[in-house]
Amino acid sequence: MAEINVNEAVWNLAKSTQEASQAIANSAVAAQERNTRYAQSVLTNGSEVLKSHAESARTLMQTAVEQAQKPQEMFQTVVNSAVAAQERNIQFAQSIVENGIQVLQSHAEANRALTQELIEVSHKQQEIFQTLVSASVEAYVSLLDTPLSYYKQALDFAESATHQGLENFQRATRQGLDTFREATRQARESYQNVAQ
Repeated sequence: MAEINVNEAVWNLAKSTQEASQAIANSAVAAQERNTRYAQSVLTNGSEVLKSHAESARTLMQTAVEQAQKPQEMFQTVVNSAVAAQERNIQFAQSIVENGIQVLQSHAEANRALTQELIEVSHKQQEIFQTLVSASVEAYVSLLDTPLSYYKQALDFAESATHQGLENFQRATRQGLDTFREATRQARESYQNVAQ
Protein backbone atom coordinates (compact mmCIF):
# COMPACT_ATOMS: atom_id res chain seq x y z
CA MET A 1 0.00 0.00 0.00
CA ALA A 2 2.82 2.41 0.86
CA GLU A 3 4.53 1.56 -2.44
CA ILE A 4 1.38 2.49 -4.38
CA ASN A 5 1.12 5.80 -2.51
CA VAL A 6 4.80 6.56 -3.17
CA ASN A 7 4.49 5.73 -6.88
CA GLU A 8 1.33 7.80 -7.16
CA ALA A 9 2.92 10.67 -5.25
CA VAL A 10 6.01 10.64 -7.46
CA TRP A 11 3.79 10.58 -10.55
CA ASN A 12 1.73 13.50 -9.21
CA LEU A 13 4.90 15.43 -8.38
CA ALA A 14 6.24 14.96 -11.90
CA LYS A 15 2.87 15.94 -13.35
CA SER A 16 2.60 19.10 -11.21
CA THR A 17 6.18 20.08 -12.09
CA GLN A 18 5.33 19.64 -15.76
CA GLU A 19 2.17 21.74 -15.32
CA ALA A 20 4.18 24.50 -13.62
CA SER A 21 6.80 24.44 -16.37
CA GLN A 22 4.08 24.54 -19.02
CA ALA A 23 2.38 27.50 -17.31
CA ILE A 24 5.69 29.40 -17.16
CA ALA A 25 6.43 28.62 -20.80
CA ASN A 26 2.92 29.68 -21.89
CA SER A 27 3.24 32.92 -19.92
CA ALA A 28 6.64 33.66 -21.46
CA VAL A 29 5.31 32.99 -24.97
CA ALA A 30 2.26 35.20 -24.37
CA ALA A 31 4.50 38.02 -23.01
CA GLN A 32 6.75 37.73 -26.04
CA GLU A 33 3.71 37.91 -28.36
CA ARG A 34 2.47 41.05 -26.55
CA ASN A 35 5.93 42.62 -26.80
CA THR A 36 6.12 41.76 -30.50
CA ARG A 37 2.69 43.28 -31.20
CA TYR A 38 3.69 46.41 -29.27
CA ALA A 39 6.97 46.76 -31.19
CA GLN A 40 5.14 46.22 -34.49
CA SER A 41 2.58 48.91 -33.60
CA VAL A 42 5.35 51.37 -32.65
CA LEU A 43 7.17 50.69 -35.92
CA THR A 44 3.97 50.90 -37.99
CA ASN A 45 2.83 54.13 -36.31
CA GLY A 46 6.34 55.60 -36.50
CA SER A 47 6.53 54.77 -40.17
CA GLU A 48 3.13 56.42 -40.77
CA VAL A 49 4.30 59.56 -38.91
CA LEU A 50 7.48 59.70 -40.97
CA LYS A 51 5.48 59.29 -44.21
CA SER A 52 3.19 62.07 -43.07
CA HIS A 53 6.18 64.30 -42.28
CA ALA A 54 7.71 63.56 -45.66
CA GLU A 55 4.42 64.36 -47.41
CA SER A 56 4.13 67.61 -45.43
CA ALA A 57 7.71 68.56 -46.29
CA ARG A 58 7.09 67.88 -49.97
CA THR A 59 3.88 69.92 -49.88
CA LEU A 60 5.68 72.72 -48.02
CA MET A 61 8.49 72.79 -50.56
CA GLN A 62 6.01 72.85 -53.41
CA THR A 63 4.08 75.68 -51.75
CA ALA A 64 7.32 77.59 -51.10
CA VAL A 65 8.24 77.38 -54.75
CA GLU A 66 4.74 78.42 -55.87
CA GLN A 67 4.45 81.27 -53.35
CA ALA A 68 7.97 82.63 -53.44
CA GLN A 69 6.56 86.06 -54.11
CA LYS A 70 4.29 86.07 -51.01
CA PRO A 71 6.44 85.83 -47.84
CA GLN A 72 3.49 86.32 -45.44
CA GLU A 73 1.58 83.35 -46.85
CA MET A 74 4.79 81.33 -46.99
CA PHE A 75 5.46 81.96 -43.30
CA GLN A 76 1.89 80.91 -42.40
CA THR A 77 2.26 77.70 -44.43
CA VAL A 78 5.54 76.86 -42.65
CA VAL A 79 3.99 77.52 -39.24
CA ASN A 80 0.93 75.41 -40.10
CA SER A 81 3.13 72.59 -41.34
CA ALA A 82 5.28 72.73 -38.19
CA VAL A 83 2.19 72.70 -35.96
CA ALA A 84 0.74 69.75 -37.87
CA ALA A 85 4.05 67.88 -37.58
CA GLN A 86 4.15 68.59 -33.84
CA GLU A 87 0.57 67.29 -33.44
CA ARG A 88 1.49 64.09 -35.31
CA ASN A 89 4.56 63.69 -33.09
CA ILE A 90 2.45 64.17 -29.95
CA GLN A 91 -0.15 61.65 -31.15
CA PHE A 92 2.62 59.19 -31.96
CA ALA A 93 4.21 59.66 -28.53
CA GLN A 94 0.80 59.27 -26.85
CA SER A 95 0.13 56.05 -28.76
CA ILE A 96 3.53 54.68 -27.70
CA VAL A 97 2.83 55.53 -24.05
CA GLU A 98 -0.78 54.26 -24.10
CA ASN A 99 0.14 51.02 -25.90
CA GLY A 100 3.10 50.59 -23.56
CA ILE A 101 0.83 50.99 -20.54
CA GLN A 102 -1.59 48.44 -21.99
CA VAL A 103 1.25 45.98 -22.58
CA LEU A 104 2.54 46.50 -19.01
CA GLN A 105 -0.97 46.02 -17.59
CA SER A 106 -1.35 42.88 -19.67
CA HIS A 107 2.01 41.62 -18.36
CA ALA A 108 0.95 42.39 -14.77
CA GLU A 109 -2.34 40.48 -15.20
CA ALA A 110 -0.54 37.55 -16.80
CA ASN A 111 2.02 37.54 -13.98
CA ARG A 112 -0.77 37.57 -11.36
CA ALA A 113 -2.47 34.63 -13.10
CA LEU A 114 0.85 32.78 -13.38
CA THR A 115 1.64 33.45 -9.73
CA GLN A 116 -1.77 32.10 -8.69
CA GLU A 117 -1.28 29.00 -10.80
CA LEU A 118 2.20 28.45 -9.37
CA ILE A 119 0.81 28.86 -5.84
CA GLU A 120 -1.79 26.17 -6.58
CA VAL A 121 0.89 23.89 -8.02
CA SER A 122 3.02 24.58 -4.93
CA HIS A 123 0.13 23.51 -2.68
CA LYS A 124 -0.26 20.32 -4.73
CA GLN A 125 3.46 19.66 -4.41
CA GLN A 126 3.32 20.20 -0.64
CA GLU A 127 0.53 17.63 -0.40
CA ILE A 128 2.58 15.24 -2.54
CA PHE A 129 5.66 15.73 -0.36
CA GLN A 130 3.54 15.09 2.72
CA THR A 131 2.35 11.84 1.13
CA LEU A 132 5.95 10.90 0.33
CA VAL A 133 7.09 11.71 3.86
CA SER A 134 4.19 9.75 5.33
CA ALA A 135 4.98 6.77 3.10
CA SER A 136 8.66 7.03 4.03
CA VAL A 137 7.81 7.08 7.73
CA GLU A 138 5.49 4.09 7.27
CA ALA A 139 8.23 2.22 5.41
CA TYR A 140 10.79 3.11 8.11
CA VAL A 141 8.45 1.99 10.89
CA SER A 142 7.74 -1.19 8.96
CA LEU A 143 11.47 -1.70 8.51
CA LEU A 144 12.02 -1.28 12.26
CA ASP A 145 9.01 -3.47 13.02
CA THR A 146 10.23 -6.35 10.84
CA PRO A 147 13.12 -7.48 13.09
CA LEU A 148 10.96 -6.95 16.17
CA SER A 149 8.26 -9.07 14.57
CA TYR A 150 10.83 -11.73 13.75
CA TYR A 151 12.15 -11.71 17.34
CA LYS A 152 8.60 -11.87 18.68
CA GLN A 153 7.86 -14.86 16.47
CA ALA A 154 11.12 -16.50 17.57
CA LEU A 155 10.28 -15.78 21.22
CA ASP A 156 6.73 -17.11 20.76
CA PHE A 157 8.15 -20.24 19.12
CA ALA A 158 10.73 -20.69 21.91
CA GLU A 159 8.02 -20.17 24.53
CA SER A 160 5.75 -22.66 22.80
CA ALA A 161 8.58 -25.19 22.43
CA THR A 162 9.55 -24.72 26.08
CA HIS A 163 5.93 -25.10 27.19
CA GLN A 164 5.52 -28.21 25.05
CA GLY A 165 8.84 -29.58 26.28
CA LEU A 166 7.78 -28.96 29.88
CA GLU A 167 4.47 -30.73 29.27
CA ASN A 168 6.33 -33.66 27.66
CA PHE A 169 8.77 -33.76 30.58
CA GLN A 170 5.91 -33.70 33.12
CA ARG A 171 4.09 -36.45 31.21
CA ALA A 172 7.27 -38.55 30.98
CA THR A 173 7.96 -37.93 34.67
CA ARG A 174 4.40 -38.97 35.58
CA GLN A 175 4.68 -42.04 33.40
CA GLY A 176 8.06 -42.84 34.90
CA LEU A 177 6.66 -42.32 38.39
CA ASP A 178 3.60 -44.43 37.56
CA THR A 179 5.88 -47.13 36.13
CA PHE A 180 8.11 -46.93 39.22
CA ARG A 181 5.03 -47.22 41.52
CA GLU A 182 3.71 -50.11 39.50
CA ALA A 183 7.09 -51.81 39.58
CA THR A 184 7.34 -51.12 43.31
CA ARG A 185 3.83 -52.50 43.90
CA GLN A 186 4.60 -55.59 41.85
CA ALA A 187 7.90 -56.04 43.65
CA ARG A 188 6.12 -55.73 47.02
CA GLU A 189 3.48 -58.22 45.93
CA SER A 190 6.18 -60.57 44.70
CA TYR A 191 8.10 -60.11 47.91
CA GLN A 192 4.93 -60.74 49.94
CA ASN A 193 4.13 -63.80 47.88
CA VAL A 194 7.62 -65.14 48.39
CA ALA A 195 7.49 -64.31 52.06
CA GLN A 196 4.28 -66.21 52.58
